[in-house]
Amino acid sequence: MNRIAVSLLGVGICSLTASGQDRDQRIADLERHLAEARASVAALQKVIESVSSEVDALRQPDAKATAVSGGPSVSGPSEKTSGTRAEAAHDFATRIIGPDNGSDERDSMLSAKPEIFIQTRYSVAPLDGSGADFQPNMRLSRIETRWAGRINEHLGAGLEIQFQESIEGSPDKLVNDAFLEYYLTDHATVRAGQFVVPFGFTVQQSSWLREAPERPIFSGYFFPGERDRGVMLFGDFGFLSPTAFKDLQYFVGAFNGNRFFNDNNRQVNYMGRIRKIFAKDRLAIGASVLLGKQLLPPGVSGNDNQRLVGLDFQYATGRFGLRGEAVVGNRPSTPATIEPVFFPAFQAGDHSWAAELFTTYRVGEANNVYARYNQFNGDPVTGLNIRAFDFGYFRPIGQRSRLSFDYQFKNHPSFEDDAVNGRFQVTWGILVK
Repeated sequence: MNRIAVSLLGVGICSLTASGQDRDQRIADLERHLAEARASVAALQKVIESVSSEVDALRQPDAKATAVSGGPSVSGPSEKTSGTRAEAAHDFATRIIGPDNGSDERDSMLSAKPEIFIQTRYSVAPLDGSGADFQPNMRLSRIETRWAGRINEHLGAGLEIQFQESIEGSPDKLVNDAFLEYYLTDHATVRAGQFVVPFGFTVQQSSWLREAPERPIFSGYFFPGERDRGVMLFGDFGFLSPTAFKDLQYFVGAFNGNRFFNDNNRQVNYMGRIRKIFAKDRLAIGASVLLGKQLLPPGVSGNDNQRLVGLDFQYATGRFGLRGEAVVGNRPSTPATIEPVFFPAFQAGDHSWAAELFTTYRVGEANNVYARYNQFNGDPVTGLNIRAFDFGYFRPIGQRSRLSFDYQFKNHPSFEDDAVNGRFQVTWGILVK
């Protein structure tokens, strides 16, 4: 019995020892798993903080936009209020300087859903002598549908149709843009087809963003429809290390060089533009040149050059914005017609020059008042020097609507494309995308 008792006691002691060893091992395993879990949680927390910071940064204007607008990323005691003010300042500076003027379509994918731009206008008080070129009362001044974007890593395309031309009896002007583009590098794009010509600022500025009812007089005379057909290489010199090449844009192209997209003089015009954006100073300066030939009236011989030189600048500081542009060159011979029609005051070798000075002040978050002086010397229809002064009110309504009131003083009517020969215009536009 004693032997049996001793044996049972030995077995119990061994079992307790083994049980204690299993418990210690399990505790060690659990502690190891707990340490691993805590490490994983810490890593996950870092990821959460990083993603949150990135989301917050994306919600604020980016570094380039902030530099252009001159506003800090976060300011003031109220995040919501400061964000609204920063966004308003950024939108204002972007509209004045137009850093995206002439950019390609690689930043967005081409989709079946289009952008739709509708602009309606009320016009009264025609200028004496404007005749049929003044369109009074209510009208749809623009109805445009646009598809544009990147197709894949290297290809993009754009198509824009303006339906108001068809409604007004000019279906031949239905297509605005129709182009393809190839992305050579991050800093170089080739575009071919029909698109906006890269001359100056106001020719390229979108009707959606423009404050005044229409572009200055020279745009319609020198660049009817703002478009031509050709091929263009454009981009920026950001791949070069010197800081002087930062935000330096270039555009070089060959175009039909005619008055209405057809190669009616069997010549090619060459165009070049360079533009430097000083983001920190909220300033941009550009220079443009066009070299080519134009048609002469039957029986007329002489200088058939079509040469233009232009300079422009844009500047924003705080609530104040200023733009200026000047163009000089050979007087245009024909307007925008399929069959050549020659301007009455055209003479071979004559020159015309034009200038625009625009200033605006942002009152509050969205209200803007502006004034514009617009002159064209050597009008090809009348031969007169035309001067126009506009002052008005411009207000973005949310992100997708614009309303403006404009009153104009003009010494003579002009007959350029998209002529505005009324004294008072109310314009309301909306962009759906």
